[in-house]
Amino acid sequence: RKEQERELRLLKAKNEGRDLDQERQQQLVNEQNGKGWERREERWKNIMEEAKVDQSFRVCFDCSFEDEMTWKETNSLSLQLRYTYAMNRKSRCPVYIDVCSLKKGGDTRKHLEKVEGFPDTWVGRAFRCYEGGLDAVYGCGGDQASTETTKNKLSITDNTNKPQEDKPKLPPNHKIVYLTGDSSNTLTTLDNNTTYVIGGIVDRNRLKRAAIERAESLNITTARLPLDECLNFKGSTRVLTCNHVFEILLKYRENGYTDWRGAVLSVLPSRKEVEDHSGHKEKACGEEVDVGGGDGVVEGSESTKRNADCKK
Repeated sequence: RKEQERELRLLKAKNEGRDLDQERQQQLVNEQNGKGWERREERWKNIMEEAKVDQSFRVCFDCSFEDEMTWKETNSLSLQLRYTYAMNRKSRCPVYIDVCSLKKGGDTRKHLEKVEGFPDTWVGRAFRCYEGGLDAVYGCGGDQASTETTKNKLSITDNTNKPQEDKPKLPPNHKIVYLTGDSSNTLTTLDNNTTYVIGGIVDRNRLKRAAIERAESLNITTARLPLDECLNFKGSTRVLTCNHVFEILLKYRENGYTDWRGAVLSVLPSRKEVEDHSGHKEKACGEEVDVGGGDGVVEGSESTKRNADCKK
């Protein structure tokens, strides 16, 4: 598939009369004199401003389940986080991403540290990792996860000279919502003054109800994606990987907070057979990406245009 896409890009460039050899040479020159980096930084800055990212919801991945997962499962989780980072970086409507409980010396972090640029470069692309858990980063554990009164510091897992950094800068009355398919609450829309937490779980069969129990222990509001409200999954599983859940949230933001069904269909792997509620078959058109299994915390049952307006 990637080879086909590459050939299509080459054909398109030739039809446009572009000199590919000259473009490659210019790219090498830009890399050597640093202009390429400057241009990328300027482009990212413009994207963040146009997307009004400071006025958007945030997403957090809770990696506190690592001790209950195998080495292979933590490797799968790290791949899902990598796909998430890449999707957010390429989006015209990116959001801030926090990863909690990503401890130094932990298996998930070890896998990520094999990636060039992690975590230093990722911090500059709205992706920040913390060793502290949800309670430390967001001040959870009280009546409701409000961050107004949380002023203590925590270690952040980037390689800077400052071992202690502030928590995420959040507006007043900011809320935390933990996404889990075991919740009795269904999302109807996304609130821009909320952080949506995705549980970093790969094997749900062994860790049933782990996400909702985690949320309840911290007194965090829970909700599930409106999968069953959008589509009839027939015999298909509703279990989604962490990156699929994130992408659905991102697509919903990209389409102007108006179309859950379109967001879900654009992300669901094409192998899933789904119908609308009148019985007509629907075409799922998400990529088939092998990341080793679903987290299973946001399935629908209890047991887009890239340049769309990002602002609700």
